[in-house]
Order: sequence, then C-alpha cells, then structure tokens
Amino acid sequence: MRNFKFFAALLVVICFYGCTSEKSTAGIEIGNPAIESEASLSFTAGFSIDYSDVEPIVLDRPTFASILPPVPLLKLAADDEPVLIDSLNLNLTEVRSYCSFYVGVSVDPSSGLLVWPYENSSVVALPISFTDEDLIDETFKNINLQTEGRLKEIGVSFEIMRKRSPFVHGRILMNGKYVPFVYELSEFQIFSLRYHYSQIEVENNVANLSVKFRVHSFVDGIDFSDAVKDEDGVIRFTRVNNSEIWKSLNARFVSSFQALRYEYLGADGLDVNGYVDDVWMNVAKADSGNLISNGSFTEGNTDWILLTQLLGAADTTRILEKDSSYTMKIDVTTGGSYSYSVQLMHENVPIVKGHKYKCTFTIWSNREGQITARLGSYLTYETEGFSEHIMVNKKKRYAEIEFVPEVDDPFARFELNLGGAERTFWLRDVKIVRIK
Repeated sequence: MRNFKFFAALLVVICFYGCTSEKSTAGIEIGNPAIESEASLSFTAGFSIDYSDVEPIVLDRPTFASILPPVPLLKLAADDEPVLIDSLNLNLTEVRSYCSFYVGVSVDPSSGLLVWPYENSSVVALPISFTDEDLIDETFKNINLQTEGRLKEIGVSFEIMRKRSPFVHGRILMNGKYVPFVYELSEFQIFSLRYHYSQIEVENNVANLSVKFRVHSFVDGIDFSDAVKDEDGVIRFTRVNNSEIWKSLNARFVSSFQALRYEYLGADGLDVNGYVDDVWMNVAKADSGNLISNGSFTEGNTDWILLTQLLGAADTTRILEKDSSYTMKIDVTTGGSYSYSVQLMHENVPIVKGHKYKCTFTIWSNREGQITARLGSYLTYETEGFSEHIMVNKKKRYAEIEFVPEVDDPFARFELNLGGAERTFWLRDVKIVRIK
C-alpha cells in the first residue's frame, strides 16, 4: 500500500520547542520544511446504534466548548424506548482522510486521500451491521496514519445493501406493546459522512472513529399513532405505505449519523449535502468566544504555522512582557519574492454564513511597510471572510476588521502575509469573535 502520511498531530496541535531564557523562547519554522516525526497511528472504526437524547439546537446559546466534548459512551435502549432498531445493515465502500498540507503531495485536498480500500485491493465493499456493533480493526490494520498533513476530517461512504435487504427493521411502542416496522431505504443510493477531527478518539497510538446511528434524531417528533399496519401486523414505511411518515424518515436518515456533515445521492440522481445541526453548532462555537486558539501565545507556537516559500525565510520568538503577557516576534530574514513568501497562519477557524465577526490584533514593525491580513479557505485559497492590506510601522497598530462570511466553513484559515522585504514584526492578542 502507499505510505499515507497525513497527521502532523491528530488534534492539529503544533508543539512549541526551543531554548528558554528570561525574556524569550525561540521558535521553529513549522510546515516548511516538514516536521520530522516517527509517530504513527493505526486506525479502527466502530459502528453502532445509539439511543442518547439529542441536545436541542439553540442558535443564541451563550457558550460552547472550545472543541466537541469527548465522545460519550454508547447509550443502550431504555426499557420503554418508543422506537427500537433491530437491524441496520449497510455496505462500507470507502474511508478517506481530508487534510491540509504544507509539503508537496500529489493529493487533491478537496477529494481527500483514499486510505481504504487499499490500492490494488479486490475488496469493493465491507458489510456492516450497526445493530451487531461491528468494530473493524483487522480489516484496517494496514492503515497507518503518519505525519505530513494536518487532519481536518475522516470520511466514510456507504451504499445500501440491495442484495440482502434495503430495509431498516425495528419496533414501535404503541398502546403498551411493540409493533414491528420496516423502513425502506429506496430513496438513497450512496451516502458519505464526514467526521470532524475532534470527534476521533486517540488512545495507545490508535485512532478510533465511532460511527453511531442516533435513534432519537431519527424518530423524535414523528407521530406514528396513525401509521397503518399491513395484514401481517407489520407497519411498512415505503413510497406507497405510510408514505408521509416515510418521507419524514427519509429527511432524517442520513443526518441521524453523528457526523459533522453528510452528502448523499438520492434515488432521483440528485446530490444532497448539509451539516448535522447539533454537531455543527458545537464546532461553530458561541458568539462571544475567541475562535483563534492560543491567540495570546500563552502556549508558545501551539496552533500556529509559520510557512516560508518562494525564497522567503523567517523565524519566531516568543517574548515574555513585564505584565506576564506574551508577544510573538517574527524575524523575516529574507523577504522572498512575494508577500506570501512568509506567512504566519492559524487553521480551523469555524465561520457561519450570514453571521457578523470581528478580527482584531496588535502589530508593529521595525520598518514601515504593507502586510496582508486574510481569512480564507485552506482548500481553494479563496477569501471567505476578508482580505485587507494594512500599513505597519514602528508604532503599535490595533487592527480591527469586521466581516460577514458568505459560506459555512469549519476550517477557515487566518493568514498574515509578512514577506516581500527583510524586517521584524511584533504581534499580540489575535482574536476572531462572532458578534452577531
């Protein structure tokens, strides 16, 4: 198989190393050249049914965790569970990784890197039973997650088991008794789920992806009381039988998997994609929190990337101030050919379409000149939030930029383009907050 190296760190944590003195800590160039590491991660995936309650979506909720909380333990069905799932079988067709790269690779980041099936493998699909709580480790034993990219998402793709049974079987509690039902999956051809990096658990050098089908997301709020039974006592949800409920279940099925986002090909040949609301709202965070982690550099260079290219050269130093705060010093020793020959960047800034944000930071330099501050896509390099030219000189400048994104993006990238001339910058208190 190919040597798939794509983790710089599973949680996108870039460690800050160097010597320490009373006033400063020397930094390292990050991403160029590639960080050398012998660390590797094997990969497993679990597939299960979960009866956990679904947290209601409150758009103006004041606080969210900085990342998703640890993946909870699987919740089993209660004794009086309104709906039970007895069988859910799908064919797993692909596992892909989606990463950002700062080294030369022959991977299209938008398509991701196919990590299973392996190259030249005769396997085209792997039968998965969610009700049997399948754990796949032996089949994935040759997946080796290593260091060259920075993980954004893991994607899994499924097709419906047409040859066995394109149905979900279960029971509905009606008048104190369980009545069997069959839900037909004829509305779907294939679908894909994309899991945010914070949803992946790592322990003992094993990365485990938990693919859960959440029953309460699937059925809560649907009134089954008027569902019509067939002569054999089974309730069937199909295009013909109980069709309105069938349509409601279709609208919920794919998004009931606890992923960040999904895409599916419908029976009509049309593509449908979207975010799973509660997961996306947790990733998107609150109106008041700083979306730039370590924006005050209290954790050194953690979560920051210094990229030099096109004849640019630079290094960083963290300076401890008298008030115990920190300033990041960026020495551009060779300006390079362009402003983006030296870039200080921060990935994974979640932005929500239509909301208003404010970016602020304090910056100054030993010589006057223009820089570019930008928030854009790591995939296409297009601007998604703002792109502003800022004049910087020896006087501290407090930069303040308001913007309204026109797209949703969990992984937008903040950039300061500092190249083009030899000079030194000092940077403090970088923030991006949602204000409306």
